[in-house]
Amino acid sequence: MSQQRDDKKAETSAGVRDTQEIVGARMRELRKAKGMTLQQLAGATGLSVGYLSQLEREQAVPSIRALNTISRALGVNISWFFPDPDRSADPEAAVIVRAARRSALRFESGIRDELLCPTLGGNLEMLLCTFEPGASSGDLYAHDGEEAGYVSEGQLELRIEGETYLLNAGDSFHFDCNRPHGYANPTGQRTVVVWSVTPPHY
Repeated sequence: MSQQRDDKKAETSAGVRDTQEIVGARMRELRKAKGMTLQQLAGATGLSVGYLSQLEREQAVPSIRALNTISRALGVNISWFFPDPDRSADPEAAVIVRAARRSALRFESGIRDELLCPTLGGNLEMLLCTFEPGASSGDLYAHDGEEAGYVSEGQLELRIEGETYLLNAGDSFHFDCNRPHGYANPTGQRTVVVWSVTPPHY
């Protein structure tokens, strides 16, 4: 009961006005691409599974407070979830991503990912990844799928199992994601990589 009251309070608290309708499909796509269940997202946000499910099905309208909590848990800005009227009315939006309209994911590690494909709902994810000096993905990790990339600027340190590779601008890579891997920018300059992942992992 306490959780239900908290959810209701999050929706109706004075001074925390309801937002415009969000694109629940974008919330669901991002959660699934990150490999999170509704239960895990509920645990990370303190919101109930039922409430989150309603948001994804666009059967509820979240408060700014609730949406901020969800966006932090999923690693995106709150604007990720709002419909873009210009984009939704544009017939090219299902195919083309204009530079000024990229959705971005930012991480405390100093990595910024910009989504180069229209959605995360397909079988392929394409990103423009910017690594600040010293930024790293942390410990090695593994997941299903494949990754490939092209270093367009700077240097990238790619670790796959027991091997470490240093890639320079113009170099590219491809590997099976079931092999534990990680990556970092070992320099004092930024690194930019065009990255493809299948299936989507974010």
